[in-house]
Amino acid sequence: MTEADRLNAILDKQAPALARCLSPLGRKAAFPKGIPYQAATAKGTEINATIGQLTDGSGQPMPLPQLARQLSSLSPKEAFLYAPVSGPDALRTLWGARERRLGGVTADVRSTKPLVTHGLTHGLSLIADLFSDEDTEIIVPSPSWENYELLFSLHRDARIVSFPFFRDGRFNVEGLADTLAKVKNKAVVILNLPGNPSGYAPTEDEVPQIIEALAQAPKPTVVAVDDAYQGWVYERGHLATSLFWKLAERLDPEKVAAVKIDGATKELAFFASRVGFLTFPHTTDEAEAALESKLKCITRGTVGSASGPAMAVVTEALRDPTLDASFEERRQELARRYQALRGALATLDDERITPLPFNAAYFALLQLDGGLDAEALREKLIATESVGTIAFPEANSLRIAYCSLDAEQLPELVTRLARAAKS
Repeated sequence: MTEADRLNAILDKQAPALARCLSPLGRKAAFPKGIPYQAATAKGTEINATIGQLTDGSGQPMPLPQLARQLSSLSPKEAFLYAPVSGPDALRTLWGARERRLGGVTADVRSTKPLVTHGLTHGLSLIADLFSDEDTEIIVPSPSWENYELLFSLHRDARIVSFPFFRDGRFNVEGLADTLAKVKNKAVVILNLPGNPSGYAPTEDEVPQIIEALAQAPKPTVVAVDDAYQGWVYERGHLATSLFWKLAERLDPEKVAAVKIDGATKELAFFASRVGFLTFPHTTDEAEAALESKLKCITRGTVGSASGPAMAVVTEALRDPTLDASFEERRQELARRYQALRGALATLDDERITPLPFNAAYFALLQLDGGLDAEALREKLIATESVGTIAFPEANSLRIAYCSLDAEQLPELVTRLARAAKS
């Protein structure tokens, strides 16, 4: 029996929903007993000649001074030496504790220790590798973040199946349920709530309906909860924490599996960090170790590990007791911009431009009708009004990223938008 076979047997028995969704690559994956494994087993030896990194002979790095002085506030080991493939244990523990605290999770809802990824995109790429192939349907609301297609369709040959994001001004639960009912083999459902480009967090009464639709999935299904914008919610009565924890509590591990993809990019406004995390509902210690071995194998074979300096910065930030207060200051500023844009859009007198519901994240989406074309209007805004927006041609809609503008700029943006649409 190979190591991959051993891991598969564990998952087949102890995490059956995950096991049934594994791609051929996912079933083959097992962390090899190569350099990282052998170096880990030699940790603590008196004379350790395992890792190919420059140290002083006592385990301390020997960075060039031109680099060292730029990172003088960080631990030299964390900043300059290789990190474990799954990420430093301190960072994983701190992030896991933070996410559970923010989610209001009780002790009976168990989860795996977060595995560090090279950003959220890498986290999604790992999910694509582990669970998708040409027999997998990737279910996403439309419009959605364009990178999902690159990660799952271009990279893994899976088939993207979409349904309209909104129905009657709410998340289209019926569309989700109908799409799940038509799955032929297995599926990965991607939910980015709140997210990009919708800027929409479901109402609290929508959440049980979404969970019920997922729980009734008739085929093996992985629910990938893309929590990139977790916490950036500006209206009461809407989902303010991760949907993942409710899924972990409700979903039958025999039928449907869930995974949480999050990171420092948006949650800590650290856009250059490329520090992300993957968390699964916990079943058994053996199953967690098997899943981690597979994820480490794929990580080792692609990016190696995440950036040491970036992980060190995030670790120190998580240890700072004022972190939540600093985040809240930024959230309040985004809420001010959100209100400014809502107010400006309320004055828009053009029946061809309809703001879709938005209440969270960084974006507002405008539905265009009456002959207005999203791509043509985007180009016209640049050429005649010096305004940059993003077009989603498949939904004939235009996205405004109000996160990147001061509140005082937003009324002028809407004025120029209206002028370009009418000219």
